[in-house]
Amino acid sequence: MALSFPAKSEGVFYGGKDMKERLLGYSLGIFVVISILVVFAGCDSAEKARDELTGNRAVKQYHKSTKDIGKIVDRQTEKYKSIPDEDTDEGKKE
Repeated sequence: MALSFPAKSEGVFYGGKDMKERLLGYSLGIFVVISILVVFAGCDSAEKARDELTGNRAVKQYHKSTKDIGKIVDRQTEKYKSIPDEDTDEGKKE
């Protein structure tokens, strides 16, 4: 077995890529990283973005809505109880 050295055009350290391809790969990688950072920077916080992606935000909204509906039902029940009953008033007048 004879040792053979790669030709200069093949490139030893970069698997045969020329400088244009390496530059394109680096710039693409940098672009992806920057775009991910911009997306998460646009959100209020990383936790909020994670909640949005996993669907936890919808669950939290559901629980908040059910609590709000419960409060409304309680208030309406109290209002209904505070209104005098018309049937009993009519019976007393006659």
